[in-house]
Amino acid sequence: MDGFAALVTVVAFATSVISAVFGMAGGMILMGVYAAALPVQVAMILHGVTQLFANGFRAFLLRDRIYIAGLGWYALGAALALAFFVWLALVVARPVVFVLLGGIPLVLSLVPRRFAPRFEHKAPAMACGALVTAAHLLAGVSGPLLDVFFVRAELDRFEVIATKAVTQTAGHAMKIAYFAALVPDSGLEVEIPLWLYPTLVACAYLGTKAGGKVLESLSDAHFRRWTGRIVVALSLLYLWRGVTELGLSPPW
Repeated sequence: MDGFAALVTVVAFATSVISAVFGMAGGMILMGVYAAALPVQVAMILHGVTQLFANGFRAFLLRDRIYIAGLGWYALGAALALAFFVWLALVVARPVVFVLLGGIPLVLSLVPRRFAPRFEHKAPAMACGALVTAAHLLAGVSGPLLDVFFVRAELDRFEVIATKAVTQTAGHAMKIAYFAALVPDSGLEVEIPLWLYPTLVACAYLGTKAGGKVLESLSDAHFRRWTGRIVVALSLLYLWRGVTELGLSPPW
């Protein structure tokens, strides 16, 4: 576990930098590392702790750029989705997590840009809350799905990052609460060193600060271009991992 803790510390810092720059992708990488080494419930909680603080710090640092208007409708959709999953008490198997991690972004990448819903409108914001929360509780991450609602938004990169950080902070908080309620009944015996939690929080803060400086040097065009490329590459990797663990042949 000491070797794993050291690896997680390095990865948590690096992925916090990536998330601070692109608003996502870092969480996908971190979830992949956790899911590969830990039971799903434990991976979800540890990932939630790291990403809760990474996104929380990001939202605080960019608090003046948050787009407030759609957050109320987003919260309503998120609450409805959480209630539904609490009723189901669902935990998917690890191979399914990897398939979802890879499959969701790839499917969404096929949506023509002109048809993408806009977060500034009430109904899309509510749908965003419901779908993003569902993705959090099924796959652990929701960045690519969330990005669909911002791809046509008339917001600059700082407003996109700040607003997404608020929604992700709430999403990871719900994920921690959801899986913390399930772990005691799962019979799992995985001990995470207590010192690892404050270490991950520190990595999240330092990585977010470092990534913020990189974000300032990017143009909006480069920001959107590299976000798409990174997500597609990660999606293909995770989809391959998932279908392989399920004993299926990759589609390619």
